[in-house]
Amino acid sequence: MGQAQPAKMNSQQEEQSNEKLTQQPAQRNEKNFEGQEQHSNQPNQQQMTQNLISHQNEQSDSENIDEEIQSAYDIENILLSRTFGIFTNTQQIYGKEVDFIPKDQILTVDFLIEQVYYQFLTSSQFTEQEKLKFLIKSLSSLSNSEVKNEAVILAEGRIKKERYFDLLNHIQGQLLTCTLYPDAFEWQNIEEDPNVFEDAKNFRADIIFNEIFCSNNCGMSENTIKNLLDYLETQASEDDSFKFLELMLKRELKLYQRLAFDNIQLQKHSLALLHILAQYKKLMEKLLLNSWAYCKFDLINTGIHFQQRSIVGILLSLSSFPTDGHLWKSHFSDDRKQMMEQMSSLRAKIFIIIDELCILFEKILNSNEILRYKLFEFLSNIIKLNLNLEKQLNIQLQKLSSSPGLVYHFFYILTYLFNKFADSQTTINLFIKKIDLNLLSYCKKHPLFQSLYQNVDLLASELTPFVEPEEFKTVIDPMTALYLFTQRLSHIVANSLQQFYISTIMREMKDLPQEVFQAQAINKLLKQKISFDLQILHPKSIKYTMQFLSFANQLALSLIDTDLKPIYPYGLLSTTFLIDTQAFVSIYCFNDEIINYVMELQKCCEFAAISMNKKLLPNPHLRIRSINIFQIIDDKKGSLLSKEARQNWRQSQDLNILFDSKYLRTFLVDGLIQSFIDTEKVAEGNQYFSKLNIRVKICLIIRYLLQVHKASYQESLFHGFKNDQEQQLHFSNFFLNDFIYVIEECLLTLRNLKKLQDDQPSFFQNHQFHRLQKELTVKSYFFYEYLRSLEVITSIYPEIFLIDEIREKLAIHLNYILEQINGKSSEDKPQNIDLQTFDKMFIVEILINIYMNLRKNKQFILEVVKDERSFSVELFKKTQQSNNCEKYSQQFEEFIVQIEELNQKQKVLFQNQEDIPEEFLDPLCFSFMSDPVKLPHSNVIVDRLTIKKHLLNNSIDPFDRSPLTLDMVIEQKELKQKIEDYIAKNLEKLNNKQTLNQEQK
Repeated sequence: MGQAQPAKMNSQQEEQSNEKLTQQPAQRNEKNFEGQEQHSNQPNQQQMTQNLISHQNEQSDSENIDEEIQSAYDIENILLSRTFGIFTNTQQIYGKEVDFIPKDQILTVDFLIEQVYYQFLTSSQFTEQEKLKFLIKSLSSLSNSEVKNEAVILAEGRIKKERYFDLLNHIQGQLLTCTLYPDAFEWQNIEEDPNVFEDAKNFRADIIFNEIFCSNNCGMSENTIKNLLDYLETQASEDDSFKFLELMLKRELKLYQRLAFDNIQLQKHSLALLHILAQYKKLMEKLLLNSWAYCKFDLINTGIHFQQRSIVGILLSLSSFPTDGHLWKSHFSDDRKQMMEQMSSLRAKIFIIIDELCILFEKILNSNEILRYKLFEFLSNIIKLNLNLEKQLNIQLQKLSSSPGLVYHFFYILTYLFNKFADSQTTINLFIKKIDLNLLSYCKKHPLFQSLYQNVDLLASELTPFVEPEEFKTVIDPMTALYLFTQRLSHIVANSLQQFYISTIMREMKDLPQEVFQAQAINKLLKQKISFDLQILHPKSIKYTMQFLSFANQLALSLIDTDLKPIYPYGLLSTTFLIDTQAFVSIYCFNDEIINYVMELQKCCEFAAISMNKKLLPNPHLRIRSINIFQIIDDKKGSLLSKEARQNWRQSQDLNILFDSKYLRTFLVDGLIQSFIDTEKVAEGNQYFSKLNIRVKICLIIRYLLQVHKASYQESLFHGFKNDQEQQLHFSNFFLNDFIYVIEECLLTLRNLKKLQDDQPSFFQNHQFHRLQKELTVKSYFFYEYLRSLEVITSIYPEIFLIDEIREKLAIHLNYILEQINGKSSEDKPQNIDLQTFDKMFIVEILINIYMNLRKNKQFILEVVKDERSFSVELFKKTQQSNNCEKYSQQFEEFIVQIEELNQKQKVLFQNQEDIPEEFLDPLCFSFMSDPVKLPHSNVIVDRLTIKKHLLNNSIDPFDRSPLTLDMVIEQKELKQKIEDYIAKNLEKLNNKQTLNQEQK
């Protein structure tokens, strides 16, 4: 390494400098020019010079300047004297007399280069600080110029362009030498390691930084910096350029003593510097992966170090997330209205910086192929540093990552860049056709992506197995690369939001009673929420995120043909977009923002509906997750809006548009039914309520579709069950099992409340009462949803619950609920319970509707009457008298007459039960067998329907526990005929008796 020497610019470099200089033409002031005349003490000479210059300016810009001396008064001498403050008549440099300039020496460019600067820099008459400032002043003066064709306008005069650049390069070379190799001028050599942040002992670098680069210096000269960067890009050696810039950038980074929201001028100036640097491709190739500006990846191995030890990291740290510090507490007052105003003001400041960073990275992305690939490496490294944010159970590892707010800003930038390729449905369609499907299939093996995707699950690899490519591409399609980076980072962000926002703030706010929202006690919670909302609910952030999620779902959808068969590499797609979609949508739904992005949401819903098909997604856990995206129609309080406001929102035209989709009409109902069944397989141990939570959501969605969009979705309900009777059987069985469970839980809680009421007259003030009341609220919510769903489904397609194996169970438990709510058992329930918690009148009304929906099926009515536990004609008559049955008044009266007649017949059949041959009765339920069959191993004869119901839950013989399937049973035709004859004989006796009674009357 030696002294940094200037070199002559080639034509291409000269054109580049010419272009950069002409971007900021110098502003010349006539008064300043006159002041410089007085200072020179040569008024006559300068007046003549001014006249000559004026004459010269009137000439054509293309005039060729052949001589440096334009007149007898030596214009170059005057220009250089005025520009650099060097006056040979007094032998002074900036007012200080020197002995190394001959008196009355004519100043020329050659003289300055060959003698003045070197002698000045080695002179003992000036301090090092004065020497550096003279060089900086000289550079600044030369930068205040304008290049025009072959001439440079400088200090109201012109100088030949070639001479100008000779002098400019020489000064910049000397400045670089002073900083990096001071011993060339016999200065003390001060070694500072550019790679050590704490090492800042090079005071000469301090001076240059403070005078030229310092962001705190509002008078920072952009032209001076550009000229210097031109020199570093085209003239200096690569090592010298990089070392010099690292010294400057390190000092820029050191300016950030603390993060401040009140004044972002420092951040603005740092961004201005980064934007200028981004114009220099050769410099950027070095800086992007190893600098204090972006990140020194050779030295930094954690996300928190990136955040603290890079300018970009510091800029991204301008976050309001509560997880990122406690600054949010001081920025929001307790007044609700002021909170929103403060959020809006703070959001504007933060996103001034973040939006500029978006533009910066877009500029880098669009520069050239080399820089683009290095940008991809940069993105890959940053994501890699923050993978630990996904490890929610390891707080210590999470602390090694960047703050969640920074990562969210980085995600915002990536979605901005990605959506430049997919900002409309038209561009999305084109993008999907151009995306590199091969890269999607082998990203786990690609050197740029393998560390990011190595632990990511695939959608369904068994459906489209991996095909090893002949060779891995080195040139990466930018659209595909951005998609993969954005997808990977979206999963980190979604996990982070799940941990810090959905599972904490959203859950806590959902559990709060509505009246609490007016209390001051929750202001802290609201402040935390607003601190998150400032970033995640920024309109552009929602827009970019929803556009990306829409694209991800459409990409997966494009890899499924019209026969619902996957196309390679469908199964090799990452599962993350499914999980991320439901996380982001749940947040936007909770805050009532999602309705503004109906078309994007529709695309997400379409793939969610198709992904519930087990042929396309074998993993039942993933299939079930797809239902979470439909939370938009949740009846339960999900935001700060009133119930009425949410009702209007759900009935809005936008929501109707959402479900007006061919994919949804065809696949959604069938997918929901399949997911309901799948839940049985993925329930965790004894956590029955976890399973119910999922199933209640499914019931709610089905009910909404069949009520609000009946014309569009009832056909798919019919079609699905007709084509898959096994699915119909499983759904109705699981549905009734849950239905029975939740009503039993509600009744148990009511009994406990009754006991507490009897034991403690003042039980309303009791802590246990409030606990039980809250428990009843949750359980009754489940029960209500199952009850209302049963009402809606039976009104449209009652056959679902009228199949042989299910019909009796349904009838028995409808009777049981009616008896518990409106019969003698209802007297054992506590009094004065909040009607909104458990509204008996409402329950009875829905029960009557269900009975009426099923009344046309004679077998169902027979099962109602045969129920010995809860059925009584008096119960139904009491229900008719005590409830408003206007809707079904006549039908319900006819129904009562019907069950009364059937009840009489049943009594006749069983009036002498001890006389009934034992072989006619089912050994398990002690009723007449209508279709007796023998079990092959135990040789016990049971009714076919009895064993079918048993096999729904257990595939074993109930008597000896041997394996059993329905096709193994042996039909008993002779016994069946005997039973039919016996029943017919008894019914004939009944008819004869009734005829005789009528004749006697």
